[in-house]
Amino acid sequence: MEDKSEVELVISSEEDAFYYLKLASEGEFAGKTVSFEFNNWPRLDINIKGERYKSTLPTGVMKGLVEYQGVLNRAFALLGDHASAKSISESERQDLEVVFEISEGSSDISSLIPDQLWTIAEQAMLTMSGTELVTTVLGVALIIGLTKLGLSKLKSSAELASEKLKYDFAKDIVEQNVKLSQVNADLNKAMLTVVKGAHDANFMRIGGITLDGAEIENLTQRRRSSTEKRRIDDLFLVKKLQTTDAKWKILFQHDKYGFIKVDLYKTNEVDKLFDDIQNAFRNGHAISLYMLGAFKGDKLISATIVGSPTLGLLFNDENY
Repeated sequence: MEDKSEVELVISSEEDAFYYLKLASEGEFAGKTVSFEFNNWPRLDINIKGERYKSTLPTGVMKGLVEYQGVLNRAFALLGDHASAKSISESERQDLEVVFEISEGSSDISSLIPDQLWTIAEQAMLTMSGTELVTTVLGVALIIGLTKLGLSKLKSSAELASEKLKYDFAKDIVEQNVKLSQVNADLNKAMLTVVKGAHDANFMRIGGITLDGAEIENLTQRRRSSTEKRRIDDLFLVKKLQTTDAKWKILFQHDKYGFIKVDLYKTNEVDKLFDDIQNAFRNGHAISLYMLGAFKGDKLISATIVGSPTLGLLFNDENY
């Protein structure tokens, strides 16, 4: 007799993923043992057209592809019991490795990634089950498969309006899940690096979206001219702490820059760092932090904590 508490989800398309994600939101998989079969989906597809994009890729685009590999590695670590992607074993890295194919005569980049997603799903299955497992694994699939969900920052909401209901539903699921939010943020940074690396292209298709020359130029200029990133490592006084499900909101004070608001997302990597910040707050002491600031001229607009002298550099500041 078939055990109704065990179910295998066969996913061959983005539509399948959305379908099962909707069932998960309705409690269909609560208390069940779930496994997955990914059938030729998801995949990475990027096409770039322009004068210098004929069987060639600039180093900036290749950097974005390396960052994409990093997204998979960090997702694997985040969904399992690894402290960070640095602790992944060599065999696990090999299982997650993406082989990019470049079509002859064009800059058409593609790769099937169901095997890599299955590796990530296996890791998630060690610590999750039922609704949480389905939501997390399919959320990751929709992000790393370069669907519009994972690329929303490259297009305005109005341009995605035709499928707004579907993507708003999935977006809510991602934003309510700390781990999915981090994977999504990592993916957007990687794909923005690809766009920046192909700044002179006249057309680009990244997964579920297309960009014309004007949109590519706009995204590139927004990244280049709006802010300048500079490290501002120093002593900071902790003035206020607030917590949400996904992050800590921290208000620092600095002699030169005044008050600085920083959001610190809750992950295994930052737990010890937050403990140090919390101790400094309780004792009224300043804390030494590695911080990356975004400036307009000489004005500090925002900042991100990337580590401390005690714990070292927790995040690569090039990713911010």
